[in-house]
Formats: sequence, structure tokens, C-alpha cells
Amino acid sequence: MLIDKEYNWQGKTIMIAEDEEINYLFIERVLMATNATLVRATNGKSAIDIASNNPNINLILMDIRMPDVNGIEATETIKKSRPSLPIIAQTCYESEMNLADYPTVHFDGFISKPVNISKLLELIDKLI
Repeated sequence: MLIDKEYNWQGKTIMIAEDEEINYLFIERVLMATNATLVRATNGKSAIDIASNNPNINLILMDIRMPDVNGIEATETIKKSRPSLPIIAQTCYESEMNLADYPTVHFDGFISKPVNISKLLELIDKLI
């Protein structure tokens, strides 16, 4: 993996809300080099629970299509209690990003799959 810039997010915690194992492992591998602490949620309900119970989370990568509670609904709920917590939507279904149907949801960024590593790291760096 060639990355143009080194990132050091030691002391920062990033939650990866992703139900697909292969997608999680890819993102985990990319972010391991940043020294950030990683936390995983495998569904929207656990993402809500983790964000509610872990004030140390500095940023969330939120998959849109997840079991139990989808990423849009999870983001809506999380933002009610933690409005300044940056949440980046990630999906391969760009049509799902028609957020007009969800006026109370606010993503701080968007990354499409397959993930462009440089764009992902730049976006996280900007928000974290």
C-alpha cells in the first residue's frame, strides 16, 4: 500500500461500523499504520451503543448498509447525543446517499467503495 503522507493519530479512537469482515479487515489494515485505536461495530445497534458508552471515540466510519439498524438511522441517533462527533458515511450504493429523505441526519463526509485509501486518510485527517 503506497500512501503519499504519513498520519499519526496516536491518542485518537476511530470506530469502524462495518458488518462485512473483508471490508473491515481492509480498513483496519489501512488505519493500523496511523497509530489510532480502532473499535469495531458489526451492526447499527452496536454502533449506537458503543458511541453512547465510549466518549473517547473521535470519529466514526459508518457503513450505510448494516443489519439491525442501518447506518443512516444509526447516525441520526448518535448525532442527537453527540452532534460534534464526526461521522463519515461509506457505501458502494451512491443512490443511498439521497439524504433528502433523512433531514435530521448529518454526515461530515462521504467515501464510496471501493475505498480510495488516500482520499479516506485525507478526509479522516481533516475531521479528526
